[in-house]
Amino acid sequence: MRLVRRRLASALLGACGLVVLLASTVPAAQAQSGGLMPDALNCDGPIEYAVWRRWNQGGLAFVREELIAQRLAAGDTYALYHFEIYFHNLLAMAQRCQRIDRLYQLAELVSSTYAKLEPAPGNRPGRAWICRGGPECSHNIRLRNTEVMLSSTQFLAFATSLANSLSRARPEAPGDFVEQTARIAREHLVRWSTPAAQGALRKQIAARPEDVKNGSSELFLTDKELWQISIYADLAGMLAARPGLALDQDDAGFATMKAHLDLLLGLVAARITVQVPPGANDKAGKSAMVADLDAGFWRLYDDNRYAGYTGRDKPVVCKRDPARPDVFVAQTQIPAERFAPVANLGWDISHARRLVHFFEAIERNRAEMVRVYGISPSSLPSHDSMVAFARQLRLHVWNQDWNRPLFTNYFSGANGWYRVNYDNGTGNCSEGYPPYGQAESFPTGGYATWPGLHALGVRLYELTQSASVDDRDFVAAYFPSFMGRYGPSKRMIAELMFWPTLVRRGGSR
Repeated sequence: MRLVRRRLASALLGACGLVVLLASTVPAAQAQSGGLMPDALNCDGPIEYAVWRRWNQGGLAFVREELIAQRLAAGDTYALYHFEIYFHNLLAMAQRCQRIDRLYQLAELVSSTYAKLEPAPGNRPGRAWICRGGPECSHNIRLRNTEVMLSSTQFLAFATSLANSLSRARPEAPGDFVEQTARIAREHLVRWSTPAAQGALRKQIAARPEDVKNGSSELFLTDKELWQISIYADLAGMLAARPGLALDQDDAGFATMKAHLDLLLGLVAARITVQVPPGANDKAGKSAMVADLDAGFWRLYDDNRYAGYTGRDKPVVCKRDPARPDVFVAQTQIPAERFAPVANLGWDISHARRLVHFFEAIERNRAEMVRVYGISPSSLPSHDSMVAFARQLRLHVWNQDWNRPLFTNYFSGANGWYRVNYDNGTGNCSEGYPPYGQAESFPTGGYATWPGLHALGVRLYELTQSASVDDRDFVAAYFPSFMGRYGPSKRMIAELMFWPTLVRRGGSR
């Protein structure tokens, strides 16, 4: 019977898409208003089935062969970065739906990366993934033969989240994935919590937006800090579930880690800006808060030079170099100096996706963090803060158009150009993102799992599955990965990032 139901679900998805399922289960108005959602979106429904079919048909091989066997094996540690960003939403769905077999499948992939760990450079303690190849490390001498902390923090947040889930799944075994991951996480956290790192955090905590005088990122709150807190959170979950892994609280390394965590949490608390916009009330009529991250600190950063420009004409054009036909060079059409910095600018919407899994890590380990690290519950970001971020996205990032939903480039609601002539160290020319150019970050970033945003995710699914010419033109313009513009592999990855965010457990978010 279950096989028949799954085949029927597959046929419905392939033939008619979710629109048919919506129409057959709930009134359209209810689906659009974010009210009662169809059973099709629950765990064990057709969307989850379609996700795992996609994974079986291509996603699993992509991780195993391209990310690990090719890129990581060649020393490209940015493969770890892409492992997380492409498949963290898949992991979160497997956790919600309690797919233990899938969690172990992911654990096998993650554990295979541990063989690439080697002694950290510069006589620093522990092991690290060292970047020796790939576009970024081959072309950027600063990164070559170093630990790229962004890749390591991002991947370890994925690994510790997975290990934390498995720490409660089956009886422990010496040297198993959970124990390996806990040990590796601690090695990295000890290395990242040096006196110099803690001193930098103290300086950041004391800073104000007006202290930023140039394009330096020295005072920024970055994704690396969020990922480190996430690692601490899931490590606490593992230690609580596996007493045999417990840290010695009299150990000097533990004291250093606790001090480091306290500073990281202090920085996040200092950089979350919460306010009540005029006329914003919740369903109970109470004033509704919205939140932004690092507001004002990023206004002078080079990526954001054109944040105040919302025109459609490209400020920079990439043209082929006549002397080197395989090289494109940037030609400035509109000087950045024409536009004043956007005063309250913080994170862009693509990077802000880190908040989704950051808050998930905090929520599932709140009690464990208090117990293991001895911190005050009030030092942890609250659930209300996450709701305020979700409300900010709904009120100020979304364009309020249900039929043609778009999302601004910046979490503040600013919608100017982003990363014009961006140089990631590879020497490639980049014209940048125009207004609404990062709209794909909403479906792929996991935002549909946040309160009040699930229905928007469903609406975008409908649009990406629509046969309407107008709908397809809209998707091609603003969500091109879902139209296969960049090839079938990119479309598969985009769908594996998006579809899991629509799947709920027990009809609730």
